[in-house]
Amino acid sequence: MKTKVRLTLALGALALLVFVLAAVSYGTIWSLRGEGRGLLQANYTSIEYMQGMVAAIDGPDGAAADRLRALLAKQQANITEVGEDQATAELARAVDAWTQTDGDPVPTAVLRQRIARIVDLNKEAIVRRVAAAESKGDNALVWIGITGTFCALIALSMLFSIPEHIAEPIRRLTEGIDRVAGGDYHERVELDRNDEFGHMAERFNAMASELQRWESSNLARIMDEKARAEAVIQSLQDASIGLDEQGNVLFANQQALDLLEVAASDIVGRTVSEASRVNDLLRVVLSGERQGPLKIVKDGREQFFTLEHVPIQRSDERMGTVAVLRNVTPFEEKDRAKTHFLATISHELKTPLASTGIGLSLLERQQADRLTADQTAIIADLRKDHQRLVRIVSELLDLAQVETGNIRVTIAEHALGPLIDDALDAVRRQGEQKGIRFARPGSTTDLRIKVDAAKAVWVMVNVLNNAVRHSPDHGRITLEIVPEGDQVSLLISDQGPGIPQKDADRLFLRYAPGPGPVHGTGLGLAIAREFMLAMGGNIVHRPASGAGATFILTFAAVPASGDRP
Repeated sequence: MKTKVRLTLALGALALLVFVLAAVSYGTIWSLRGEGRGLLQANYTSIEYMQGMVAAIDGPDGAAADRLRALLAKQQANITEVGEDQATAELARAVDAWTQTDGDPVPTAVLRQRIARIVDLNKEAIVRRVAAAESKGDNALVWIGITGTFCALIALSMLFSIPEHIAEPIRRLTEGIDRVAGGDYHERVELDRNDEFGHMAERFNAMASELQRWESSNLARIMDEKARAEAVIQSLQDASIGLDEQGNVLFANQQALDLLEVAASDIVGRTVSEASRVNDLLRVVLSGERQGPLKIVKDGREQFFTLEHVPIQRSDERMGTVAVLRNVTPFEEKDRAKTHFLATISHELKTPLASTGIGLSLLERQQADRLTADQTAIIADLRKDHQRLVRIVSELLDLAQVETGNIRVTIAEHALGPLIDDALDAVRRQGEQKGIRFARPGSTTDLRIKVDAAKAVWVMVNVLNNAVRHSPDHGRITLEIVPEGDQVSLLISDQGPGIPQKDADRLFLRYAPGPGPVHGTGLGLAIAREFMLAMGGNIVHRPASGAGATFILTFAAVPASGDRP
């Protein structure tokens, strides 16, 4: 018997019994629910009528007769039990006799007996119907139990027979396949069955015979080398796609196919332009046009990969390239954890720094005349250290914002002059301590630019602070504005020692130490560039032949009123 037929019969029998069980259960419940419900209600109604009659007899005499006749009429319309019609007729005669007397005890006693008779008839009917319902419920339980037992027996039979019937040939076929895969082409699987598994065993044995014959041929050795090369490619941990010099896809390992969610037949053997039509991610990988980590959602989780096109060369001959996607998710997660840590610790440091700043201010204002010169110098040093800590914490918070990609800028039109004034006011006290003069630009400061005012001033202050720190005492810092079409450049130059070329290449890298003896956190210029780029501008260092350093801040200009479209 075919496996499919066997499974169909077993599952069909089980399904039939389940349907029978459901039908028996539903039918019994429906019968118990509906049968006798109306009759039981009629019995209870008759009892209520009789109770009303008793109350009328025991109540005031004025309306008792009318009440009895009304209840009698209702009872005559609600006869449901055997003998109840005769009892109701006797009740009617008793009511007539009672109403024709004036409280005579004999008719009253007879009337009470007739009422009690009807009550007893309905109570006995209720008891009978309840007993019948219980009997039907017991019968239903028996049938449901029998049907459920058959279902359980068939299910248990299937549980123990069908898995064994299917698993045993699969196990033997799997063992044979494993041995053939290991190179033992003499392996044969013998299954004395007439079903699908028997046919599979026959075809497997035929395949093993062909493999045995093929193994001894030269083609087999060539294919073995090809398979070895493919095994090497498949064993690569990184997703890899090979391209020949003409731009055809040579191979793609399983990691690449799984990551890009494509089949090998969709891309292998096709040109890059054809394969790129499969999906956008594959197009980006093959073209190599994307810079920076690629974010790919795999198995419901964001993962990050770097893309690299590695040339394939033999001697001086270029044979193609391999596009390699390396999983850098652990490094990206660590970087995010670092950013979160920086943001958290920086935020937590702001409160105690604010408190110490208030304390230092109180000491400077209230204790100035009570402190010695040494104590005053100590407080001044504490103020410098406090300001440095505040600057470091602010830079760390800005760095965390930059690294998370959550730079929030509010671009609006602003006059350049007031922004320069705000920046100069922020560094003026620091410059006065060293006797530095600021050469502010003149008439061109009425130019308008499109920036986030707070971030633009922050960048200017950062560059000016660096200029002040590296300038000699009594030096000069020059600010110059140069309009350039749809942009405006602000040049900030100092008279410091300048920046060597070896340091200039790393100026805008995070945590890069600055030149000279005065070092900052190595974050200011990196954050400044991120802010400028977010505002549609830029910041660069212009090499100088002599002393001094010049930084150029480029902003988007607002067209003059006559130039606006």
